[in-house]
Amino acid sequence: MNNYDLVVIGSGPGGYVSAIRASQLGLRTAIIEKYQELGGTCLNVGCIPSKSLLYSSKYFLFAKKKHYSHGIFYEKLSLDFRKMIERKNGIVKKTNEGVKYLMKKNKIDLYQGIASFKTNHSLSIFDKKYLKEIQKIQFKYCIIATGSKPSCLPFLNFDIQKRIISSTEALFLNEIPKKLIVIGGGFIGLELGSIYHRLGSSVTIIETMDRIIPNMDHSLSQEIKKILEESSIQIENSLSINNIEILEKTKEVSVYVKNKNNGKNMKYIGDYCLLSVGRTPYTKNLGLENIGIKKNKKGFILVNDLLQSSVNNIYAIGDVIGGKMLAHKAEEEGLYAAEHIAGQKPNKINYDLVPSVIYTYPEVSSVGKTEKEIKKEGIEYNIGFFPMKILGISHASDCKSGFVKIISHKKTDEILGVHMIGEHATDMIMEATVAMEFRSSSEDIYRICHPHPTFSESIKEAALLSFENKSIHM
Repeated sequence: MNNYDLVVIGSGPGGYVSAIRASQLGLRTAIIEKYQELGGTCLNVGCIPSKSLLYSSKYFLFAKKKHYSHGIFYEKLSLDFRKMIERKNGIVKKTNEGVKYLMKKNKIDLYQGIASFKTNHSLSIFDKKYLKEIQKIQFKYCIIATGSKPSCLPFLNFDIQKRIISSTEALFLNEIPKKLIVIGGGFIGLELGSIYHRLGSSVTIIETMDRIIPNMDHSLSQEIKKILEESSIQIENSLSINNIEILEKTKEVSVYVKNKNNGKNMKYIGDYCLLSVGRTPYTKNLGLENIGIKKNKKGFILVNDLLQSSVNNIYAIGDVIGGKMLAHKAEEEGLYAAEHIAGQKPNKINYDLVPSVIYTYPEVSSVGKTEKEIKKEGIEYNIGFFPMKILGISHASDCKSGFVKIISHKKTDEILGVHMIGEHATDMIMEATVAMEFRSSSEDIYRICHPHPTFSESIKEAALLSFENKSIHM
């Protein structure tokens, strides 16, 4: 029986990163993955394939909508959806190979199968197809990084006809839907809805809350809703889902809803319905009950500030412990757990400064507290709000939508939250994240020289507005 210092269960961004870091720090490390390909949800059916299609569809949108103003003309524009999917699949395959290479490079042993705890220092690995035990291994420490899977509505299942689909199936469609209904106006719903809308689908997004992206600053919700509706995506808020059914003859999907405000019943019809209603932690067949690992009511593994489960030599990270279900959050937790196991003293993760990003067009990003949260805490604050349309680069690039909003403490000028919509917002948010990690003031940001012409100038201008209520270009 092989014996390891550390065994990691799951090879997503949290899992493979923690395995690499552990090996770098001298621990004999193994990783267990139940699927054939490494990389977890993010690399296979999440971040990477969705961003591949988002970029492809964005180029198609620009070719279709923006070429005339740039003096670019052509006789006919066509779309090869199969080729687009093949490109996406090729990127996923290459990324998979990259993770395998990193496992080999860092001398991490790879086991493929389903891991199940026998004791708090031993695991059995079962063949995925036949559930036959194929291996036993022992360990000093273990990190559970098994991730999550798409949630479904309590009265429904994802159907075998692939008309009521999750985000996974949405990345493997053989056709572009004529009418796509998206239930859920969060990150995933907006991104996948955007992909198919750009490619020609009529898209309706249904959100049960009173606004889309409800966990982000209200100003972001309002602005992205306005922008998406101007592009002809239909967005409906405050609707409860009564039922979803497939019409046998036409294979169309009917979604029955009720307006929470006026009680009116309505029906939406599409050829596909994408359920984007959250994700559920994946702990099936892990045998957690065999060793007394505790979970909360929603099924997330409970951990302490050190990311240890109720069995202290077994850690858990990423989606399986809840919080923000983001790949970069899982990576940070993976690094922390590996370093703690190796006897180092890593800094605690500042969960308030885990940035959120959405790859709509334009992009949306946020870090720190929302204005609503700051109000609730009774903090006096200033706001610096700068529209992107004022920048020279916005006009040169024809990307004029959006803004940067900086919220700072009224007395100390410390930056409390930064929220932005615009071109490259998913990259620009890191300036704010670094600044806030070092507890910078908005004046600190203003005093830094920003290159011209760039979209980052909007951060400098918003910072000046935040601490002095003045702007150079507005």
